Amino acid sequence: MNLRRVWVQCLKELVEFRRDRLTVALAFALPIGMLLIFGFAIRLQIKNIPVAVQDFDRSPFSRDFISRIGASQELVVVPEPLGPSPTTILDAGNVRAVIVIPPGTQRALAAGRPAPIQSLVDATDVVNALTIKQILTATSAFVGATYAPPSAPPTVALHVRIWFNPGGNEALFIVPGVYAVILAMFPTLLAAIAMVRDKERGTIVQAYASRLRASELIAGKCVALECIGLAEALAIMAIGFAVWGVRFAGDPLPLLIGTPLLVCCQVLLGLLIGARMNTVTSAIQASGSVNSLVSVLLSGFMYPVFTMPPFFQLLSYIVPARHFINITRDAFVRGAGWPGVWTEVLTLAVIAMVLAVGAWLPMRRMQLPDEG
Repeated sequence: MNLRRVWVQCLKELVEFRRDRLTVALAFALPIGMLLIFGFAIRLQIKNIPVAVQDFDRSPFSRDFISRIGASQELVVVPEPLGPSPTTILDAGNVRAVIVIPPGTQRALAAGRPAPIQSLVDATDVVNALTIKQILTATSAFVGATYAPPSAPPTVALHVRIWFNPGGNEALFIVPGVYAVILAMFPTLLAAIAMVRDKERGTIVQAYASRLRASELIAGKCVALECIGLAEALAIMAIGFAVWGVRFAGDPLPLLIGTPLLVCCQVLLGLLIGARMNTVTSAIQASGSVNSLVSVLLSGFMYPVFTMPPFFQLLSYIVPARHFINITRDAFVRGAGWPGVWTEVLTLAVIAMVLAVGAWLPMRRMQLPDEG
């Protein structure tokens, strides 16, 4: 491989990139916009779920029960008349649960008798339904124990301490994941466009007719797009630090090595897609739709990988974003360093080598330089 020809090809790609304002916007404006939207819009903790309470007891117990439900950040009590049935209220769609406190509930508790409270939960959204059920169960147990006759104290006391992210800052979980999704989507898209653009403009014919090897063409494009991808990574991580205060929690070296490896994987994937496509439209569709879906759904960004069916768990191992998300969340949240993520860095290196061969194979018939 002639390094001079690789360098010339790299400079050519960078010059074309700088002259194309649309590509520059695609490389920087869209990733930054995506980071801001995802960082502010995605919330894992569900809040302000409307629930209705029909209080037929009108006792200190029922008032305490309702106040504790309203004091939680997750549920909001909506006043409802006592006349309509719970199913009628739930069918109206204005609340996600209806709680019915029957008359004589406090007297039953004071006498040591069972005091059932009815709750109808709308399970259209399963996540909301489980959240409501857990809150109502915990609230009922706590308030019920307060008004029930004294009994023997519990023999087991559980003390929970939140580790790594004791403040429960959602940005520390979401934003590092967005880093991986952005760096999985846009370098691939740029690389696919760069490869197909040469085909549409006919400049690829000049490369075939020259002394440029296929490996040199791919290496030149890869180096140029690697620089652009690293600039993207630096921009979005700087914004993450400035807006959400996401900073290193431990050894940054795995991230500093893993970031170029991820960008390399995605650039090579884009070059592989571009080598197989003949139009920019098809390249954008292939790299944008397939790669974005895989990077979001199989990377563990939105859904934990261990909750997926076994087939998709195995499939996720070939998704570079899955391994990089573990690296970013370790670097910015856990801080374990090499002992926790060295396998992820190694896997990214292996995937990069496989993709390099895959990107070279469609171009291997290019004219070889004359000997001597």
